[in-house]
Amino acid sequence: MTNDLTKGNPAKLILLFTLPYLIGNLFQQLYNIADTVIVGRTLGVDALAAVGSTGCLVWFAMGFVHGVCTGFSVITARCFGAGDKGGVRRAFAMSLVLAAIMAVIMTTLCLLFVKGLLKLMNTPDDIFDRAYIYITVIFAGIPATTLYNLLSNQIRALGNSRTPLIFLIVASIINVVLDYVLILVFNMDVAGAGVATVIAQLVSGVLCVVYIAHKVPLLHLTKDDFEFNVPIVRNLLHVGLPMGFLNMILSIGSITLQWATNQLSTTAVATITAANKLEQIANQPVQSFGAAISVYAAQNYGARDINRVRQGVNSSIIMSLIWVAISSVIMILFGRNLMHLVVGSDALPIIISDGRLYMIINTVCMVLLSPLVVYKSVLQSLGRAFMPTASGFAEVLCRAGVAVFLALEFGFIGLCFANPAAWIGALLFLVPDYFIYMRKLSKANTNQTHKQSAYEFDIVCSE
Repeated sequence: MTNDLTKGNPAKLILLFTLPYLIGNLFQQLYNIADTVIVGRTLGVDALAAVGSTGCLVWFAMGFVHGVCTGFSVITARCFGAGDKGGVRRAFAMSLVLAAIMAVIMTTLCLLFVKGLLKLMNTPDDIFDRAYIYITVIFAGIPATTLYNLLSNQIRALGNSRTPLIFLIVASIINVVLDYVLILVFNMDVAGAGVATVIAQLVSGVLCVVYIAHKVPLLHLTKDDFEFNVPIVRNLLHVGLPMGFLNMILSIGSITLQWATNQLSTTAVATITAANKLEQIANQPVQSFGAAISVYAAQNYGARDINRVRQGVNSSIIMSLIWVAISSVIMILFGRNLMHLVVGSDALPIIISDGRLYMIINTVCMVLLSPLVVYKSVLQSLGRAFMPTASGFAEVLCRAGVAVFLALEFGFIGLCFANPAAWIGALLFLVPDYFIYMRKLSKANTNQTHKQSAYEFDIVCSE
């Protein structure tokens, strides 16, 4: 099943396309929430801190994989929007080859340097061994994560956001069941949580393979599709690598935040771990609008309709801000209850109170994150690499600066303002660049005098 996003009401299309994305992202978070809740309730606060302390390192690796795979799907979406079926197949074939190479390299590097990274983050001695075991399992499963991310994004690039949702629901159920079985029955401790996550990712990836083989003839490849195509490979790397590296850059800020948290106490680590899981759920609609507008913008970019891209951006920001208002009220009223849900009713009072404070501050400040995510997603899908990357460096500097100096000076409260500061820094780069680049694209589109492929148009507009 495919869905053409180049026709129809932009707001309605984006909302309907976002909903499966949102539900899918929530189930993706269920992977992490299941680990957090089950580990915290069955193995204790130290185990919870051990799993939580690896979160930024997991994002460092998996964020790169996700960014690259998302970037690859942008080229597929452009070709689909341009009606170039041959380009769709060739882009998919080259994506498979490049993703396989990436998975091998990332898995090898992560397993080689994982212990050194944990030491560099000053992971507390009382949770170091468990953290090492958990993250080693997760890193060993990078090929499974790559398989799912690549194929699900290719399916979405053709306008189908519902099918990956179904696969995520199945995988999430498997993950929860395996968490309990491997931890409680087989006594695998935190390794069980890691193995459950990897198996769930592998299942969802295999389901994508089966679906494409039976339901998506547009992605059925022949030997000719795998012939090396310089323009397509160049554009895949031009979009995919910056998106991957941007996620890695952003994770450096998170690593610094984790380092600052580690300087406080194991209790602070556990608090941030639990609060982050809940806060991430709150910002999933924001991230989902960003993911949806990326596909929408790529298809309409391929169709040469820049004004329609602009309409979609405005609609996405408005809908995203409405959610921010709703989620802020929820966190203010029920933040304490949500913290109890994750860490248990017998948790230390300071974990509950500090976690609630962290969630409220970060959720309210998502009024900054909403336009940031939309502008960044659109610029990336249009082939704009420099400014989104520059905004990533700004995020890192602001997040790291606030985390290190305010946290060490004022304690936990300083950590609460690290993310909002990072979002402000990034917006200073993205907002002016978006409006300047959209005018440039509109002018370039007007001056097109002959038919070009989706990837050739990208080269002209990026000059």
